[in-house]
Amino acid sequence: MNSKYIAININFDSLSEAFDFPRGFRDPSYFKAFDRIAEIVNRYNIKFSIYVIGKDLKDPEVFARVRDWSHSGHEIGNHTWSHPMNLGALRKEEVREEIFRAHELITKCTGREPKGFISPAWSTSCNVAATLIELKYTYDTSVFSSIMLFPMVLKMAFNHLNNRYKLKTILNRRDWLYPFTKPITPYIADANYRSLNKRDSESIIVLPLPTLSRFTSPYWHTIGFLFGWVYASRQLKKNIIRNDYFYYLMHPADFLAREDIQFDYIHSLERMHIDISKKINAINKVFDIMDSYSPVFLTVEQIANKIVKDKN
Repeated sequence: MNSKYIAININFDSLSEAFDFPRGFRDPSYFKAFDRIAEIVNRYNIKFSIYVIGKDLKDPEVFARVRDWSHSGHEIGNHTWSHPMNLGALRKEEVREEIFRAHELITKCTGREPKGFISPAWSTSCNVAATLIELKYTYDTSVFSSIMLFPMVLKMAFNHLNNRYKLKTILNRRDWLYPFTKPITPYIADANYRSLNKRDSESIIVLPLPTLSRFTSPYWHTIGFLFGWVYASRQLKKNIIRNDYFYYLMHPADFLAREDIQFDYIHSLERMHIDISKKINAINKVFDIMDSYSPVFLTVEQIANKIVKDKN
């Protein structure tokens, strides 16, 4: 049987971003909440791939925490400067500003240039790919190669009905055809997200959100909350069996509790009504399933490098 390589990545959609970066706010997702999931994965000696919002690093406590994560072996990736949910629809200079500002501060924080990227709301475009290639990124996980992009965007829009600005940006995308035109498995891409045969200095590794087909839902932790954990567990097993390389995407809301949130801030976060004990139980079951396949746990950057080696 082929070895299974699995990465655990956290798309760090912070409470600070959800609350519109309030002055003086201490974001518990970087502290108490993160420690909850770290306690679980420490049993498996896993190093996370964590994609942070650059603007969060302006907080000295967050800056120090992310630096500590990096120094302990976790990969720190780029999730843009301010989390624009229409990143792919922005002008090229605006895309570059969002990626480069975060890139600079992450590098200052960790002492190492980030090599991985994920776009807010998986909103991407050729401008995003071109900017990442210019900045010498190894990989991008922003491509959503499934027709479930459409209900996913509609659901996000519904969740933000109380914020007209975010509602407008969510619906403003340039990648509506990607579910029909982009590969569903990892591939080497040029600046137009077109598939290449070999990796060179003008290309990037694209790791689409894991999916069994472009007509089924991609797989990430949220699926369990949407469709139930029996279904989610079955799909997780199928994805691991099907793919030698697999990454499991989570968000801070998956290990945040209701009591962590100050309700004087308006937010559109989902699943905050779910008891933290149920969330932790779900996470434990997920890691038990993954561990049953005796995988090699890597960072996403390490998986991307293995893919390059295999393809070249």
